[in-house]
Amino acid sequence: MSRTVHRLDRHGTIRDWLTGPAWSSPAGDLGAHLDATGPPWGPHGRWRLTNGPDATPLKEALHRARPLPADGPVPAAAAEGAAFTFQGHEGTWRRAHTAADGLVDWSAFCFTPEYRTALAAATVEVDQAEWRELRVAGTGPVRLFHDGAPIGGSDRVSYMEPLEWTVRVWLPSGVSTLVAALWQAGFRECRQILRVRVAGPPVRVIVPCPGADEDASARAEDLLDAVGLAAWAIPGPDAAAELTGPDGARLRVWWPGGPDRGGAVTLDGGRARIPLAGPPGPVRLRVGVDAPGVPVHRDLDGVLLPGEHRERPVGTPDDWRRELLEHAAAGAGAPAALARWTLTGDAVTADPLGRALTMIRERADCADFEAVGLLNLWHRVPPGNWAPGLRDEVRAALRGFKYWIDQPGLDAMCYFTENHQLVWHTAETLAGEAFRDDVFGNTGWTGRRHAEHGRAMAGEWMTRRLAGGFSEFDSNAYLAIDLLALVSLAELGADRALAGLAAGLADRVLFSLAANSWRGVHGCAHGRSYVGALRSSRLEETAPIMRLCFGVGALNDALLPATVLATARGYAVPAVVRAVADHGGDWRGRQRYRGRYLPERDLLDRPYGSDVVVHRTPDVMLASAQDYRAGLPGLQEHVWGATLGPETQIFVTHPPNASVSPSSRPNAWAGNRVLPRVRQHGGTLLALYAIPPDDPVGRTHAWFPRAHLDEWAARGPWTAGRRGDGYVALAVDGGAEFVTAGSEAWQELVPRGPGTAWVCVVGRRATHGSFAAFVDGLATPAFGAARVRYARPGEPALELAWSGPFTVNGRVPAADPETQLDNPACRLRHGDPGMIIAFGGATHRIDLRTGRRSAGA
Repeated sequence: MSRTVHRLDRHGTIRDWLTGPAWSSPAGDLGAHLDATGPPWGPHGRWRLTNGPDATPLKEALHRARPLPADGPVPAAAAEGAAFTFQGHEGTWRRAHTAADGLVDWSAFCFTPEYRTALAAATVEVDQAEWRELRVAGTGPVRLFHDGAPIGGSDRVSYMEPLEWTVRVWLPSGVSTLVAALWQAGFRECRQILRVRVAGPPVRVIVPCPGADEDASARAEDLLDAVGLAAWAIPGPDAAAELTGPDGARLRVWWPGGPDRGGAVTLDGGRARIPLAGPPGPVRLRVGVDAPGVPVHRDLDGVLLPGEHRERPVGTPDDWRRELLEHAAAGAGAPAALARWTLTGDAVTADPLGRALTMIRERADCADFEAVGLLNLWHRVPPGNWAPGLRDEVRAALRGFKYWIDQPGLDAMCYFTENHQLVWHTAETLAGEAFRDDVFGNTGWTGRRHAEHGRAMAGEWMTRRLAGGFSEFDSNAYLAIDLLALVSLAELGADRALAGLAAGLADRVLFSLAANSWRGVHGCAHGRSYVGALRSSRLEETAPIMRLCFGVGALNDALLPATVLATARGYAVPAVVRAVADHGGDWRGRQRYRGRYLPERDLLDRPYGSDVVVHRTPDVMLASAQDYRAGLPGLQEHVWGATLGPETQIFVTHPPNASVSPSSRPNAWAGNRVLPRVRQHGGTLLALYAIPPDDPVGRTHAWFPRAHLDEWAARGPWTAGRRGDGYVALAVDGGAEFVTAGSEAWQELVPRGPGTAWVCVVGRRATHGSFAAFVDGLATPAFGAARVRYARPGEPALELAWSGPFTVNGRVPAADPETQLDNPACRLRHGDPGMIIAFGGATHRIDLRTGRRSAGA
């Protein structure tokens, strides 16, 4: 058969595979391993289902009960486009080229518990028969076969990082085929990956493919490895993806809305624009070479952005509210139904609520969010304005739901992250109060008892955050979810004391959003975040809230929190919060949150804390979390970044892999494998990264999207950029260079060394002159072993090392750990009974014990 031939990478990794789909089936036998009733705690309790790292022993037990067969059978050979079967499943072999980490990836987010199996095949060729060692890595059970015969396997399960094992195999002269069968149990984020490395001299990797021209395909692959997507974030209205690569290259590109057989594209001057159409969301371009007999290709991933982003408010708060509601009404789900009723009095129909009802009935993860959305509809829309029978469906679904881990049921819904906790308590409180005399089928409790249970837990949760702040500090995903719950309780809760707590804490949340954002970009450090929102603020879940409350930002499809806020009748955004958000001048802020995790709430028993510094100017913002758990494993924390615009957020991470999947935590851009040590002084930041000797990637990298800058320059260790009148510059020992191919071409900045020390400075035309003058003024940092020293002209010398204090001109800067907030609008110490926000002629007071709020001039 015709074929294409491929090389191993420098580590001996097989990067070219034939893969099948990941087949999934419901995990219906969990009751044989876990008690669905009674207390959920203990080493074998059902709480383990809801927390990925703790679920790994359970997953191994589940696999022992239904193991992958050690002897297959699996296909003995594979060819591109050929059909195959495995354990009653049918599939078709598809060509797959891995990312730089060499991982074949079937990862997915599983909203309900499921079992997942998959197959991958690699054909190898050697001229001389010999024994070879294979190093196999994955996150779940694997069975490995050679020409259909079993040669080894592993039953071990890990949460995120792959576990490696070895097997020796006799490779006969010529072609033979390796097939890997994989198994996983998916409870929410499910990391399902495979990597195979061949020790010793290289082998050829073969992909059998009818009609392939081996030589032409090899030349094409070399060309494709030089093609890139110049900008991941693609704004409208005339959206176009820009390809880069060798001048004159003739490509064939498949894209959404393009010709079925792909379109012929020539890189004129090394560039070509591909017009794109369709709704906002992920977009994949498949790029091949425009020549016969060449099946090799590369997939380039970008995103079509939601519409207009506003950096300055236009219109009035009433205008912003109407824009938000009209946008929501054109969408789907409870936000659409609530917005339509508010704008036009349209009756609630079944279509918008179908997904929410299904999630609640199936106990899918995030069903708690949907329950709160339905309860807002229940209270807002009179019974006569619902489609016949629909209100009864909603009531039945909510009465049959599970509202906390201590209630019966085996599911993988998340109970223990900070945001989910409050949403659960809010849903239980409001459902119990709405149906107080009904008996709830899952527990046998009355609604009154559910309401009491929810109120007690919600009150405890809010009291602690009102006093000390959040562990998921300033999350550009979950601050919005916190606000959804708080406004719902403030508006709909029958217990007015609890509603008062919720309203006061909602004020604090909105104040932090106003103080720690810039021109509609929630660009500060985040306790949790995701890749899309870090690359474009238009994708932040806080974006619609900023558009509604402050008139800036963007409208996307994360609309439930903002729609609930827009339809509030009692709760109103404090005037002083809007004044803070609207402030376009200089702003220096510090925010120290602290609290304690509770074992049966957070599955941890230790203190938490964060110390966030914000440096805001009219043209740029720099923000960071100081010494945040430095040297410990990371998850989804965004520790520092500079912001010049919605698509120009500049930051550095220590990646564990090449994935951008939200089911990889951390991944290439959201979070760090090992958290850095970071300190900031004004508009200058020093960051140190610890790269272990056995690190899978072995370096850091920076997100520096050139296409969204007006100007950029490289000089010595520095790479600098300008957008408008704002400037940013990054320095790393030995300097850095742009990746020039792939989905992150001209956006990923890679240090020439390991990149263990970085300096970031920001500036602006009004202070530092022209961009050329700003670049000329960049002094060379003193990089040392696990340390860095830097002094901007006319400013103090800053020094940071892994061991020892951060110093400013040789002195340890004064710091008061009891100061919780210190910015131009509010100064608050831990333990103070209340806070006063005063700015722009407005004053707002919040009692931190009761949440009671009052405004004054």
